[in-house]
Amino acid sequence: MAAAVLSMLLLLSTSDGAPEAAPFYKGVTVSCQTWGKEWQTPEMRQTLDELKSLGVNSFAIHPYARIGEDGQIVFRRVDDHRHVRAPLDWARERGLSAMVIPHLAHWGTKFTWRGEIDFASDAEWDRFFADYETWIVEMARVAEEHGAPIFSVGLEYTRAQKFEARWRKIIAAVRAVYRGKLTYGANWNAFAEVKFWDALDYIGVLAYFPLTTAENPSAAQLADAWEKHTDNLARFSAEQGGKQVLFVEVGYNESARAAVEPWKFEMGGENAAEIQQRCIESVLRFTGKHKWLAGMFWWKWFPELPDDDEENFRIQTPKIKAMIAEHWRNQ
Repeated sequence: MAAAVLSMLLLLSTSDGAPEAAPFYKGVTVSCQTWGKEWQTPEMRQTLDELKSLGVNSFAIHPYARIGEDGQIVFRRVDDHRHVRAPLDWARERGLSAMVIPHLAHWGTKFTWRGEIDFASDAEWDRFFADYETWIVEMARVAEEHGAPIFSVGLEYTRAQKFEARWRKIIAAVRAVYRGKLTYGANWNAFAEVKFWDALDYIGVLAYFPLTTAENPSAAQLADAWEKHTDNLARFSAEQGGKQVLFVEVGYNESARAAVEPWKFEMGGENAAEIQQRCIESVLRFTGKHKWLAGMFWWKWFPELPDDDEENFRIQTPKIKAMIAEHWRNQ
């Protein structure tokens, strides 16, 4: 059943039976404040309903495993991964597609972000890649069984991604259990360094490109700033044989420096909300505009749980919801 649904989503056909291109992914990442138990709650179903009402046609979730400083990766199997299975099933019921993009939890280690994951010995690297393959293949199997059309084999492993042969082995192992579209999320300043794009279906980019140092930048200034990045992405896509780029993550914090350092967690400052909104709209305007762009997944949204804490990068404000609807509901 799941395989049939997946095939239908991935291979839409024209009247003469020829395959059509997949629709533009108008996506939002639904995040969590725990290990992901939020994704199996009634509030998650309500979240999917609301996202669909805004014109969103896809969402992403990021199940976790934990990385140790010795390269060991451990993960839990709570109720046979129900926190991943349930939202994927609910998405299909609603006609939404989904991307599963597993994350390594690095907090509590010496690694301040995933790009710093690095090891001094061959034994540690061997342990890392062996454990990583076991985990990522299991996540891919869940994604296949529950009809997720996109799966990301990793993201922002800037130091680890230099091991081309090891990543090709992982990709082949994932292909053995998963028939959907594969990507990898490279950081905005490191996607050209990845040597295995030919083995994947999309060039995945975490699109936190610095835009301008101008205080309170205008919409026109942001559009001008994006032009050099879009030109570069279009050129890179062409160099890769026309393979499309997918923004597996794009977002802006409510910060006065959102356009300067979009990746920063710090919030606040003068005109912070307005700058965040302008930055978001500057990317929403890409919808359907560039042939090289397959879509985008916004970072981030949360199920509205009673004990939900305030989070950075949250985009579910009334003004941003209205902006998403304006650009996506009727396109």
